[in-house]
Amino acid sequence: MGQGRSNSLERLDGVSPHRGWAGGVWGENFMRNKPILTGVVSAILMAFGVLGCSKESSVPAGATSAVGGPTLHFIHDWVPEPEHGGYYAADLQGIWKEEGVSVEVLVGGPNSEIEKRVALDPFGLGIVRGDGVYIAVERGLPVIAVNSYFQHDPQGIMVRDDSPVRDFADLDNRDVAGQVGATWMLFLQKKYGLSKMRVRPVTGSVANFVADPNWITQAYPTSEPYYAAKEGVKPRMLQISNSGFDPYRVIIANKTLVEKHPELVAKFSRGAYRGWMEYFKDPTRVHDHLGKISPTMEPGGMRFSYVKMRELKLAEGNPAQGETLGAVDLKRWEELGKTLKDLGVISRVPAVVEVATDAFTPKALGLDPTLPPWFWTEAPIPVSK
Repeated sequence: MGQGRSNSLERLDGVSPHRGWAGGVWGENFMRNKPILTGVVSAILMAFGVLGCSKESSVPAGATSAVGGPTLHFIHDWVPEPEHGGYYAADLQGIWKEEGVSVEVLVGGPNSEIEKRVALDPFGLGIVRGDGVYIAVERGLPVIAVNSYFQHDPQGIMVRDDSPVRDFADLDNRDVAGQVGATWMLFLQKKYGLSKMRVRPVTGSVANFVADPNWITQAYPTSEPYYAAKEGVKPRMLQISNSGFDPYRVIIANKTLVEKHPELVAKFSRGAYRGWMEYFKDPTRVHDHLGKISPTMEPGGMRFSYVKMRELKLAEGNPAQGETLGAVDLKRWEELGKTLKDLGVISRVPAVVEVATDAFTPKALGLDPTLPPWFWTEAPIPVSK
């Protein structure tokens, strides 16, 4: 369970914030300190060899793996959970090995700094949100989005079911526990004129939400609502994607990897897509594994996550809009760049080819992106004692 999970270049104002770039110190100070930060980033990249030599890791860069090639290092954006189910399926079921690529799955979490870690690793890949890619590229980090993980980012705001807050405009003059300076927060404040909304630190649990009828917090629809309902409080979600701010959640790769070893990225991507198909077909093996390696995972919560991912079509998106598992619309990326510049998050809009590619979609790789039928169609929530 997480409260507004974050991955990389953001300050953590709570114990377990959800994923997404752009908070606190980095988000607030980046634009005015950009020249200094760009120099710092360049120095870091030179020190770690991204601009020349290779970086040390648990598997040396370029080391030959059991399948005859270098091992890719893939870091996901939080503790192991169902939202990573497809990748664990690809690993557990040997799908990546079948594709002829060796992948080391690394666990993310608070302060993972995924964009920087991928930039420092010639064989690195990781999960971030679309806006984080633009920010990283503008800062000079050699990363690029190689495929879409979720068509729509799950980030949302959770209120009680009987709350008078029915839309984002109703958040004005209220306290909201969330990421200070998060891009999606800046978007809401500008679009809905939330000049009197007060952003308070996230807490990392649903305890305050359960105790305080007026508590409003950022949350994932696949996680926090389950734990709130388990405690006897009926929640309701406002999905940020319905506000007009709707970036992809993506996998980024080191640009050197894409340029020198596109075949490895293709094999990784094929395996990842096949893993998601296997996970959605039957998640039980992955959930059993997650329960062993991630103590916060429980069967009911994981089943809830699975059902919500299917209900919200996070992975496959809306077919009526041409969305499928792994689809990439470069025009949508261009629109995101314009939005970020309008918000002042970036000072220029890099060319979309600097930020993302559509060369590794299921269609480009000859895969059918159609997902299997649901394994579970409902997720019962236990009654609180």
